[in-house]
Amino acid sequence: MMMNCTCNRIFLASVLLAIVVVSIVGCDTNRPSEGSRKAGEHIKNTVVAVAETDPVPQDKNEDSADDPAIWIDTTDVTNSFIIGTDKKGGLATYDLNGKLLNYYADGNMNNCDLRYGFPLGDKQVDVLAASNRSSHSIALYTVHKGGVLKAVDARVIKAEMQDDVYGLGMYKSPKTGKYYVFLNSKAGEVEQWELLAKEDKIDAKLVRAFNLETQTEGVIADDAFGLVYIGEEIAGIHKFNAEPDAPTTGVLIPFSSEENENIRYDIEGLAIYATDSVNGYLVASSQGNYSFAVFERQGENKYLGSFRITEGDFDGVEETDGIEISNVPLGANFPKGMLVVQDGYNYDGEQLVSQNFKYISWADIEKFFLTKTD
Repeated sequence: MMMNCTCNRIFLASVLLAIVVVSIVGCDTNRPSEGSRKAGEHIKNTVVAVAETDPVPQDKNEDSADDPAIWIDTTDVTNSFIIGTDKKGGLATYDLNGKLLNYYADGNMNNCDLRYGFPLGDKQVDVLAASNRSSHSIALYTVHKGGVLKAVDARVIKAEMQDDVYGLGMYKSPKTGKYYVFLNSKAGEVEQWELLAKEDKIDAKLVRAFNLETQTEGVIADDAFGLVYIGEEIAGIHKFNAEPDAPTTGVLIPFSSEENENIRYDIEGLAIYATDSVNGYLVASSQGNYSFAVFERQGENKYLGSFRITEGDFDGVEETDGIEISNVPLGANFPKGMLVVQDGYNYDGEQLVSQNFKYISWADIEKFFLTKTD
């Protein structure tokens, strides 16, 4: 009788162990993020994140983090920081190790961008603009050391588009020195607003509006060339003259849509890495296959290839929305600058947690795409 009881215990323990093993394996293969991964597995260029930010303060099932910007501290680059939008609540700032510095619960912020040296009164200030879906407006802040943002709107700058505000990018004209904000919507509406100093605040006026055929979001301006790139999520990347009096007809960049086997809808975040005053790279997040497409910055924006961000010291990156790049060396981890990307599925081990942003060294990326101009 004793032997039979012992055998039963051993059998039960074996069954429980098998269940645990199956559960662990099943957890890995049934992650919510697995759906589109196979669509990009043929892309062999891979990098890993050097650091990641603290999660945004939302429930893990919320699609919350969205778009980053990078502020460079010119007096000490190691004190530079990242601003990230939280479309369920506000704006967060993070240091170069990913630690949360400050959180501003100012509304559902979708996209953000910044420019340096805006003339305000007797000084020059660095300005961050964000699309605030709570108030259907452009939110404006001055940017300060320590991850500090100070609201500087002269009023609630409400968009005139019919659909909700969505994507956003800033532009400084090389012709006039004026500062602008490009704003778009899920309906493909695009508005261009000129920023105006108003005593110690900043106002804006609408100077141009046009439409793309379907949903837009990603926006990046190349100030040196007077161009703005706008991502039409299911159709590719359009390039426009960024001056307010320019024609509103754009050029669709070749191989920026599903004609390219390495791109799967949606085209989301856009960012530029300049290698000099003329050359460099335009990078786009291909959300549908968890990858990033790289084009030449110059000329006709030749497609160069794609890469993925896979698991290393930190979890890999899936379903990325917004991205941003800096070409400024930012210490030992980022000797040639950094790429910051939103991570649509953020894992702590096998535990799904709230979304965050991942930091990647540009030096790890450029080796795949070096050209004769670099």
